[in-house]
Amino acid sequence: MLDILLNRDGDLHITEQGDVLLTQSVRQAVKIRLLWFFREWRFAPQNGVPYYEEILVKNPNPERIRRIVKREASSVDEVTAVRNITVEYSKATREALIRYFLVVGEETYREEVLINV
Repeated sequence: MLDILLNRDGDLHITEQGDVLLTQSVRQAVKIRLLWFFREWRFAPQNGVPYYEEILVKNPNPERIRRIVKREASSVDEVTAVRNITVEYSKATREALIRYFLVVGEETYREEVLINV
C-alpha cells in the first residue's frame, strides 16, 4: 500500500528540499491503524480501535485488548503475525503504551504505539 511518509511524531516527513515522500511501509500502516480511534473517521465510522469502549476503561480485559490489537494489526496486508502484545496503562496521564512484535515475511520488528487521551 502506497502512503505518505510520516516522521516519528506522526507528522508529514518533509525533505530539506520541501518535498513530501511516499512509502510502502507495512510498519507505518500498522501504526496508523492502531492510532485510529473507533468512529473517528466519518467516512468509515465502523473502523478503528475501540479505545474508549474497551481499552481506556476502568477495568480493561487484557486478553480482549490483545485480540483487538492483533486483529487490527493483522488486517494490514503483508503482516504475517503479531506477537508478544503488551499494554501498559497510566491512570494519572490517561495513556496506554502498546508494545508488540510485527512479523512481515522474514522480518520481525519491535514496535510500540502510545495512546493518549
